[in-house]
Amino acid sequence: MAQNFNILTQGLSGHVGDLIYYERNGKQFCRKMPQYGPDSMSTASKQSSREFAKASKAAKSIRSALNGIWQPAQDATTVYRLNKAVYAALREDTQHVRGKRVFSPAALHQHLKDFRYNQKAVMTVGGIDTIRQENGSVMVKLPTNWQHWLKPPKGARYIQLQAVALDMDLEQHTCLGSTTAASCVPLGEKQHTLLLPVTPMRATATIVLLQIRFLHTDIGIQSSGTASSEQAFVTAVLEPVLPLVEQAKDPQPAKAPRIVRKSRSAADMLAVSQQSKVRIPVCREEISEPLIQRINISAESLSLAVFHQYDYDQFLV
Repeated sequence: MAQNFNILTQGLSGHVGDLIYYERNGKQFCRKMPQYGPDSMSTASKQSSREFAKASKAAKSIRSALNGIWQPAQDATTVYRLNKAVYAALREDTQHVRGKRVFSPAALHQHLKDFRYNQKAVMTVGGIDTIRQENGSVMVKLPTNWQHWLKPPKGARYIQLQAVALDMDLEQHTCLGSTTAASCVPLGEKQHTLLLPVTPMRATATIVLLQIRFLHTDIGIQSSGTASSEQAFVTAVLEPVLPLVEQAKDPQPAKAPRIVRKSRSAADMLAVSQQSKVRIPVCREEISEPLIQRINISAESLSLAVFHQYDYDQFLV
């Protein structure tokens, strides 16, 4: 890196040939363009670069999700700080190898909780409880002395509270849904609660943000355009509410076994035998030889079989 004192190239910006001209702190500099080759980056460097790009896209999707809801006041370091926090949350994944790591609600909560969009604002409310209720809604409960953390500007009489719950799919860099709640409270009010009814979504996480603005009593707009009059910050990152799995309306009945063994009494068997169409022979002459071989009985037991008049088909399984 060399300072540029050449009168002909003063004011140039960008690269000319293999030289890059740029300005820093009001001074002109020039340096040679670096040479990149196929082996200039290691495999680990390429994987880290892809993960940082993934985290940057996820952070951009979080910022873009607030468009159309409300635009929070930001400072010059907001984009950099949010990218850094999301990238740190991605690196918390130990279940996957580098380059294939994914986001988790717990890691996002660890690195995004209390993230402030505007560090110049004198508003760092502590002790906010963000609770997921049984029906899936989110309750943002401010502590009793939450206004002690604020420094309202001169002439402010009211505080506008705006909360939003963003169901983010950070793998696809999209916002699947958002729910907002707002209220205007006078200065001096102690405890306050906002309720956000969230719709079940197959998202990565639900990011809850709260914005605080000071208002005048007469015109009802922001009392001051200074950097200390507006603040937005992340109160919590929660597990998403997944939709219930639909159960089959007409479940298939269980198939009955092919052979059902029924326990019947002797009286039932005798009644069925009397109603059967098969005629039981009443004398020895009417019993043919094939029939004797089929039921496998001797000639001496024929009289016993005729006496009981049992239908031999009842005993076959």
